Amino acid sequence: MSEQRSTLLGVGVRDGLEAEYQARAGVVYVRDPDDEERTSVRVSLARWSRFLASIKVGQFVPQQEGDVVTITIGDLSHTGVMQRPSFLATNWHTWETFVKAVKTGAFDHLADQ
Repeated sequence: MSEQRSTLLGVGVRDGLEAEYQARAGVVYVRDPDDEERTSVRVSLARWSRFLASIKVGQFVPQQEGDVVTITIGDLSHTGVMQRPSFLATNWHTWETFVKAVKTGAFDHLADQ
């Protein structure tokens, strides 16, 4: 059984993918908790809100090759001290778990920051 938790501040929310809101920077960091390198994607709050909305209405379709699902959402990959990728690679099960959580509103409080 996978661990599922959420907090009001959006730190360490985990439902398939992990999303963490950094208030000081106004950025959401998204990562696959099974990624051993803990690579995260930086997403602005505006982009995060649009991303969640597009999932809820079934408009966001990630790229899939075999069991690898690639989610391109990072719009802040070239800002800050450390360059980050604009995409996240995960597996189909993790993606589906995340989509179910999004559709039940598990990440809405992060979009409302």
